[in-house]
Amino acid sequence: MPENFLIGALGSLMFGFIGMVLLFVSYFSFDFLLKRVDISEELNKGNISVAIVVASLLISIALIISSVVH
Repeated sequence: MPENFLIGALGSLMFGFIGMVLLFVSYFSFDFLLKRVDISEELNKGNISVAIVVASLLISIALIISSVVH
């Protein structure tokens, strides 16, 4: 029983790490593709519309990654 738990926990941690890496890669590729809009600068200025777009991007990518990894 403990071996199965440890294997499951290790698998969850590994897939969680892979999901986070994929999320960061996809965010930075999105930032790279949008050369005309400096996302970090717009967020620092308090641009709510950019924050909503980035949040929806991250949520949608996280949902896709979670369904692929699971």
